[in-house]
Amino acid sequence: MTIQATRLPWPADFPNAVVHTTVLKRDGHPSYASAKSGDPEAALTLASDLLDIKSVEVLRSFIGPREAFLLPVIADETHGFNAIPDAMAQVLGRTYNLTVVAGEIVQTNKVGHTRAPAFQRLVTPAVFDGDVQSGAAYVLVDDHVGLGGTLANLRGHVEAHGGQVIAITTLTESRDARRISLRPETRDLLWERHGEELDQLWRAQFGHGIDCLTEVEALQLCRQPSVAGIENFLAKAAVEARSRGLAPAV
Repeated sequence: MTIQATRLPWPADFPNAVVHTTVLKRDGHPSYASAKSGDPEAALTLASDLLDIKSVEVLRSFIGPREAFLLPVIADETHGFNAIPDAMAQVLGRTYNLTVVAGEIVQTNKVGHTRAPAFQRLVTPAVFDGDVQSGAAYVLVDDHVGLGGTLANLRGHVEAHGGQVIAITTLTESRDARRISLRPETRDLLWERHGEELDQLWRAQFGHGIDCLTEVEALQLCRQPSVAGIENFLAKAAVEARSRGLAPAV
């Protein structure tokens, strides 16, 4: 039986993800491939070189004077353990004397999202498990934000168990993906185009309504002509995911 990821609606004032560099600069860094495949020293070199001081200052302004935990996405990916989020958190933690909680909350499934098409990422949501400190503030750390689903699911796990996610930071982004929370106007457009039928489909397949989608996910679905077409794309993506040895949610 597939375990569904936890999602919650976005607050109206949730900040954009703080992004540090471009995909081009990341891919051109000599340590990137080794870091992505699990080399911790390469990941620390990459993070130290590419974390942007202005972005770090913006992140610090979101945190303010309060205590906050840095929570990296800990995941075993198709090509190995991704060491970059943990390295980013370690560098940020040393810079601002913040506690890193690596290993306490982990991704429990393989999703194969790197460079995968949008619908394949939608049908293989990341699932998280681990203890959350009730009442604590968390900053989520990942190497990349694309559709934003992994970060949305990690936020859902944290907040469903009593924590509060106050900010998100990533090394890179797909185009315009730093806007992770669903804008009211995008939500309204999605309801206008696909309405209750899509919301019911999403609740049946993924365990949450379309108000819990990220901005990029919602825009992707807005571009589809019908709910039947969306369901067909999901089914095809699930078949492809299974052929890659993954366990889709649909």
